[in-house]
Amino acid sequence: MYLDRELWRFTHGARGRIAATVAVGLAGALTGIARLALMGWMLGLAIGGAGLDRLAWPAALAVLAILARGGLERARAIMAHRTASAIQLTLRAALHDRVMALGPAHFAGARTGAVVVTLVDGVTQLETYFGRYLPQLAVAALTTILVFAAAALVDPPVALVLFAGAALALVGPALLHRRESGASLAQSGANKAFAADFLDSIQGLATLKAFGQAKAQGERLAEAARELSRRTMAVLVASTATRGITDFSVAAGAAGALALGALRVRSGDLALEALLVLLMVGVELFRPMRELRELLHQGMLGQAAAQGVRAVLRARPAIVERADAAPPAAPLAPTLAFEDVHFAYPGGRVAHRGLDFAVAAGERVAIVGASGAGKTTILRLLTRLHDPQEGAIRVGG
Repeated sequence: MYLDRELWRFTHGARGRIAATVAVGLAGALTGIARLALMGWMLGLAIGGAGLDRLAWPAALAVLAILARGGLERARAIMAHRTASAIQLTLRAALHDRVMALGPAHFAGARTGAVVVTLVDGVTQLETYFGRYLPQLAVAALTTILVFAAAALVDPPVALVLFAGAALALVGPALLHRRESGASLAQSGANKAFAADFLDSIQGLATLKAFGQAKAQGERLAEAARELSRRTMAVLVASTATRGITDFSVAAGAAGALALGALRVRSGDLALEALLVLLMVGVELFRPMRELRELLHQGMLGQAAAQGVRAVLRARPAIVERADAAPPAAPLAPTLAFEDVHFAYPGGRVAHRGLDFAVAAGERVAIVGASGAGKTTILRLLTRLHDPQEGAIRVGG
């Protein structure tokens, strides 16, 4: 199952809403089971030759169950959306605070497209994860246990067969997705790479045209798109395979319960009416698993998105203030000095080795040099977007 402890802590303050969503979903599932149980009861009475007067009450209760089920499903959808929105606001606020703390130095070496995918698309993908996947996972697990307990009161052997099919439908897809989780991470990486390449191309379009590199960049974009397509298809294949596991589990559980129930009816160990009720209940028992099957793909995407979100939340600022830092007691003199400054960018590109210069109050100094000589780096160091690895930069002494 796709559960993430670090993301779970952002549900603080919304866990009551998640529990309420689960409760409403569970009530809806149980109402649906009651509806089908009533229909099974009606069918058994009809086969037994009961008149319309005996069928009226079960029919009326089934109609009420249908109406209640519709209302509960609507309420659950609204609650899920509001819960996900509340958690997203909390998560976005935490990401905003972390980005502000990290500052420009942290993102100087990052590609804008990849950062946007993480901070925008990644959080958006988590809406379904928090709002629907987590509650549906709880509903599917609880429904399986409760229905098995109720069915066991009618006929334990048939209930055990239904439970086995439901358990396989619940656990089987999750095991496959766990095995294929690398595919979702690779797809997420390919998506970020393509977004970064595309944004770089748009931002640098004039430069690409000026140097005749538009066609070459287009070919690189096409290859990135093909890679994203391949990775996406791998994820979809894994998602489609889970449908097969769920469908097989549902069919096997229903067929096994029907076969065993028929044998027990024939032997006189089970009444026909009871078998019909169990089989109708079994139909609704598997419904939460089928709904969860549809959301497992979203759970996998949410887990992949969480990787990028966690990386930002766990990052540490490159610029750290001293514990004893304090504003100056008096205005600083307008002087500037770089003293034996050494600086290299992440990745090893050296910008300055032993840079020394001073600018006195009222003095004007021009810094000139070829592209890449380090002019912009001086400005970044002066505004403390970066700290030098060695040396000192002094303002007003």
